[in-house]
Amino acid sequence: MKRFMIYVVVGSALCLCSGGAVDGRGFGGFRGGFGGGVGGGFHYGGFGGGGFGGGVHYGGVAGGYSGSRTFGGYSGWRGGGGETTFNRSFETPRGTSITNEGIRGAGYGRFGGGAAGGMQELVISPSSGRTFSASRAGGVAVGPYGRTVGGAEHIGTATGPRGTVAGGWHTAFAGTRFPTDAGLAHYTAVGAAGVGHTTAYWSRGYMATTAGTVRAGFGYYHCFHPAWYAAHPGCWTAAAWAAGAAWTAATWGALDSYVGFAGEQPYDYNYGSDIVYQDNTVYVGGKDAGTAEQYAQQATTLAVQGQAADAPPTADWKPLGVFALVPGDQKTSNNLFQLAVDRQGVIRGNYYDGVMDTTTPVYGSVEKKNQRAAWTIGKTKDRVFEAGLYNLTQSEAPVLVHFGTDKTQQWLLVRVEQPAAGK
Repeated sequence: MKRFMIYVVVGSALCLCSGGAVDGRGFGGFRGGFGGGVGGGFHYGGFGGGGFGGGVHYGGVAGGYSGSRTFGGYSGWRGGGGETTFNRSFETPRGTSITNEGIRGAGYGRFGGGAAGGMQELVISPSSGRTFSASRAGGVAVGPYGRTVGGAEHIGTATGPRGTVAGGWHTAFAGTRFPTDAGLAHYTAVGAAGVGHTTAYWSRGYMATTAGTVRAGFGYYHCFHPAWYAAHPGCWTAAAWAAGAAWTAATWGALDSYVGFAGEQPYDYNYGSDIVYQDNTVYVGGKDAGTAEQYAQQATTLAVQGQAADAPPTADWKPLGVFALVPGDQKTSNNLFQLAVDRQGVIRGNYYDGVMDTTTPVYGSVEKKNQRAAWTIGKTKDRVFEAGLYNLTQSEAPVLVHFGTDKTQQWLLVRVEQPAAGK
């Protein structure tokens, strides 16, 4: 739970340091808030508009009580903020011990950017020897054009003679991540307890409708051009490409001869229909293709082969285009993949985090036998993306995200192309 306060501190610091800069890198305004509660014993307020609200109250309880509360704040020409902490404990006449503690904070930048968040924990220890605990944490920050990062976590446990039972939920909104989440490591939605390997049938109509909404709110057409590359040293680019070539969409006819499929029919990686996870088995075209763990490991091996491949930027590269990455059923995206492939089937490109304005090279490869493509953000093994190469020539492409070998989720890649001149 402590990582949520890290998110809040980092988010606030970024707001104050950037001042909500008008060049699109800072947070451009603070709006919204969050709130919640645990059980019926207390009420937890929320943040809204940069102010503090709510508190903690106990009703109808007599007994020994002790507690403390502290406040702190700061302000200056670059912004301001503050925090409040509390720690309260008391014992009921029947010997039940109750402890509640937490922290809340918010900050704003020079041009109105802001972030807020908090955490609290409640522990109830009856004289019977059982212990109940619950905790909640969350944070939010708003960026340019209403882009939002945020999330919440709620965990509860009960301990007694038969052991400890734990449960909880995690949420993430606006299809993005916190600045400390290296390589998508802590997308709270994908880290949810109980999530294993899942696929779902998505009709062409459903994907097209979702993609239309994503494109309507897309705001990153400035990316992958000479000025953008100059401002993001370390990103990958093909040496021979003309300006804007990264946005070029590939066609299957061109890839077929380029990669060397020798006129093979394209294979449509339609997850939830042609490729299905059932229990712990993966079925491809109705045939058993092994366990879910084995299928994920195959994707990892394919991606790692691409990481090790000798494929210099000076080689001949064909662009696959630019895709917005859409987790789950989200309708917005601040995360982009720019992908390319060479004649040997090696994949290179960039992953771009629009909120944090950071980019990381992409590494992967295509298995020519079955046209399966797999890649990673940076040279890692714990987050592997896979899709059919043919699907990457389409307007929308379902993509599997493997989190190690024990979790897999189905997301969506939405192709985004540069607007026509004059539009």
